[in-house]
Amino acid sequence: MTKRNTEFFPSDLGNEIASQFIYLNEDPAGNKRLFFENAGGSLRLKAAVDAQSKLSSIPDCPERTHDIALEIREIIKQGERDIRLFLNAKDGTVAASLTASKLMFEMVTVIASASEKGNIVTTAIEHPSSFDACQLASDWFGHELRVADANPASGSIPLDHILELIDENTVMASIIMTSNITGAMHDIHTYASAIREKNPAVFIVVDAVQGAPHGPIDVNSWGIDALNIAPYKMFGNRGIGFAYLSDRVACLPHHRLLATPENNWSVGSPTPAHYASFSKVIDYICRIGAYFINSEDRRALIEEGMNRIHLQEQAILHRLLNGSERQPGTKQMENVNVHFEEINGVNQDLILALTFDNLSCTDVILKYGEQGILVYARESTSHYSKRILNAVSLDAIVRVSPIHCHREEDVDRFLEVTEGIAAGQI
Repeated sequence: MTKRNTEFFPSDLGNEIASQFIYLNEDPAGNKRLFFENAGGSLRLKAAVDAQSKLSSIPDCPERTHDIALEIREIIKQGERDIRLFLNAKDGTVAASLTASKLMFEMVTVIASASEKGNIVTTAIEHPSSFDACQLASDWFGHELRVADANPASGSIPLDHILELIDENTVMASIIMTSNITGAMHDIHTYASAIREKNPAVFIVVDAVQGAPHGPIDVNSWGIDALNIAPYKMFGNRGIGFAYLSDRVACLPHHRLLATPENNWSVGSPTPAHYASFSKVIDYICRIGAYFINSEDRRALIEEGMNRIHLQEQAILHRLLNGSERQPGTKQMENVNVHFEEINGVNQDLILALTFDNLSCTDVILKYGEQGILVYARESTSHYSKRILNAVSLDAIVRVSPIHCHREEDVDRFLEVTEGIAAGQI
């Protein structure tokens, strides 16, 4: 197994990064808080929030010809370029909608409706927006739905579980890049290549909402047909989702203004603030990349920045698991069970799934909250969680999800509280 990185960002870079986030160490009411719930929401960049506010206040229509309108139009164009660079989308179309989930439903429905009756392959740990989209599309358009089982020990979908369901009648395969419950990361390049080898005509759709903030995306080399991201999960703002569609998907029959090109997925005027905000996210990622490499290539800086974010998060995960000289890690604590990580290793996202022998997950969440630590219980009573938890033979987990701006002292504080909870002292 590849060794996990254990080195945190250099202190000067760590300080600079921490200064970029709003509400990093306290909540909006001014209360001290450790926000380890980034798989549900995400800490926001100050620059992204400011850009959204500034552009939202401007009344001018970008489709006019005066100076302010032209400036706004350029901001939108830069945002579109940045989306393509982040995804490494050298072809195809970029679409936008209110949410990434909405885009997933649209993409799956368009593909299923335009295809001869066959089968759609998805997985047991898909987010409801992709799983339900596949289920509904199968029901509506007469496709058979096939579901690849998870490996309960790893919380991932083994490639052979997908391939055994792919045949000459497979229309579409929906694969999650990273699970926001188990933290399992799938190598999309490898999975897509294997699917294509078995059936070159399959439309491959990827939910990258959880994976996008934690490592590079490369739709060009992956050879996939559709992928969605949610800027609010990657340090940006809510209210927008973006998606990549390959040329063959973009030109399928879909809702569009008929006077526009066949591959156009934009209906109505874009919201300039969303594009300005996303460009600030990309500026931030590039700044991290520029700390380590000397380049003027924005895509190269994005790749380096996202790789460094991944390494930082692996260091955080290592410390959460193994602790330090000052503080034992979760793997050394009595009454604490760590799920999935041991098998996944470096293919585990910065999501720590815990259960406690002496307390329910709900009770544990309350105890963390009393200590100013925000984590979340994923429970089978939730429609967002039930199918996925059943797939990995669990009823509930405590989901711990920091991000790369957190530091050694944050991890140690969490471990100190966890030890107290596990020992019945908190």
